[in-house]
Amino acid sequence: MRRTRLFSLLSILAVLAMVLAACPGSAPAPSEEAAPAAAEAKVYKIGFSIPGLAFPFFVHMEKQVRDEAAKLGNVEIITLDGQDNTEKQAADLESVIAQELDGLIVSPRTTEGLVEVIQAVVDAGIPVVTVDRRAEGVTGLLAHVGAENVLGGEAQGQALLELFPSGGTIFELQGTPGASPAIDRGQGLHNIIDPAGNFEIPCQQTGNFNRADGLKVTESCLGATPDPDAIVAANDDMALGAAEAVKAAGLSIPIIAYDALPEAIKAIQDGSLYGSVEQFPGEQTRTSLRTLMDFITAGTKPAQEVIFITPKLITADNLGEAERAAEAGVEAAAPAPAAAASGDPLQSAFSIPGLNFPFFVHMAKQVQDEGAKLGVEIIVLDGQDNTEKQAADLESVIVNEYDGLIVSPRTTEGLVEVIQAVVDAGIPVVTVDRRAEGVTGLLAHVGAENILGGEAQGQALLELFPDGGVIFELQGTPGASPAIDRGQGLHNIIDPAGNFEIPCQQTGNFNRADGLKVTESCLGATPNPDAIVAANDDMALGAAEAVKAAGLDIPIIGYDALPEAIKAIQDGSLYGSVEQFPGEQTRTSLRTLLDFINNGTTPESDVIFITPKMITADNIDEAERISEVQ
Repeated sequence: MRRTRLFSLLSILAVLAMVLAACPGSAPAPSEEAAPAAAEAKVYKIGFSIPGLAFPFFVHMEKQVRDEAAKLGNVEIITLDGQDNTEKQAADLESVIAQELDGLIVSPRTTEGLVEVIQAVVDAGIPVVTVDRRAEGVTGLLAHVGAENVLGGEAQGQALLELFPSGGTIFELQGTPGASPAIDRGQGLHNIIDPAGNFEIPCQQTGNFNRADGLKVTESCLGATPDPDAIVAANDDMALGAAEAVKAAGLSIPIIAYDALPEAIKAIQDGSLYGSVEQFPGEQTRTSLRTLMDFITAGTKPAQEVIFITPKLITADNLGEAERAAEAGVEAAAPAPAAAASGDPLQSAFSIPGLNFPFFVHMAKQVQDEGAKLGVEIIVLDGQDNTEKQAADLESVIVNEYDGLIVSPRTTEGLVEVIQAVVDAGIPVVTVDRRAEGVTGLLAHVGAENILGGEAQGQALLELFPDGGVIFELQGTPGASPAIDRGQGLHNIIDPAGNFEIPCQQTGNFNRADGLKVTESCLGATPNPDAIVAANDDMALGAAEAVKAAGLDIPIIGYDALPEAIKAIQDGSLYGSVEQFPGEQTRTSLRTLLDFINNGTTPESDVIFITPKMITADNIDEAERISEVQ
């Protein structure tokens, strides 16, 4: 009551003061103090350090991050132009500390040349996100956001295989030595063409990501090899320089670039370039700024310390999908229509191969938890490890007119027609973990990049056995996309090494009992292998039983980082397992689906990858389900 009376008295005095102030000739007494101004919202100053504004790629990035800052409304972007000079960029980064900026987004010119000064920024308590290019060796970074350049290089390699299935002679124009995109794009290219064994590369030189150098190097290469079949360049600038040299030489050959700049899009239109890998730099920078501001303003760290945007090869067949298509005068691909609004609670089906797999039990729990937070009813459809059963489940999605579907198909091809029928019925569909190759009109695919996970297994083998060895390979269910991709990734690494023998390469159907049975059979023929690699944990745990019964002690590498596998790593039964963060996959899938259903928002990329990570005894605390291990 006393507070009410006091408030009333103050209100009366305030009104009286306004009346007096409105009277002609009235003025405040000299002793009166002006009321304090309303507190202004803090404006955060964010450094944006890039290799150089001489590169159109970074000009676009800079514009995009400024546009995103303008949307956020309380962010000032301080652009730091490195002028393609490592010492200049280092000095810029020192100024971030001196000016006490609130945060930093940085794309380092080279991988190693700026590690110390970026570490100094982190150590000064300034949150740092790297974008496009990594800063290997720096600890304490908030996140790295970029395109998966290895996949982009693989897209270039795949294009070469399709253009020249019998092989050919190519020139490779590499980027700035030491720059992580140059390293990763080259690795991806060679992951594809080296195992083919039918491509010759008489010219493999750096063009420093520069058009003039791209022209000069190509002219020099053509002097020695006047009739190449194709040219692959690690960015558009070098490719456009190469196109000038090729035109001057009177040749007409495919040139495959990387960045999908407007000028490159136009060059694809007129035939000067065959294609260019789109890495969505605008989405990279916008994601970087949002990630940074979420941490600065709310203390929220990203679910993943590495956030990858999936690259895509742009050719004449899909020009409208390029991020900057409009700038090149190309009509952008039309977004999917927004779903009709409904006042009823949303129901989304979640169809999985089978709840007999612990991996999918965890996924189902995670999506139901996320659904509870978002107010969505999740209908779990258990395929019982039977393609016909899952097909019937998916037909029920149409009959029940669910608002959306998240599906992990048991096999790649076995469910294409019914998933297509769901899409054609106007129900938005997101695939998770396993793809549905051949279905058109999907909203998105969310998954771990299984090829990278398989490559992590292969890399572990190289580190364990640098001189090679004898291994068993337990493959997943035939036709399942994870089985295909994980196997491809493994062989991307061990096949070029040329010193691994695989006397036993059989399917264990992602099943523990089959993993045990296959391993026992393999040990009967080859009793002393050096290691076993399995495409999932269930098969790896089955293999571990067989190995123990045989009295062997060899490294076994699994895939999924299930709690039981984590325990097995702790006790030494398994060497390691690839973590693919299934909880984050399902949560991302549901959020993507609901953004479309509620707002008509389609994802920037129709493939959203979560980056897998090898879990061993050295980093076991990084496993998603470590808390479930007693």
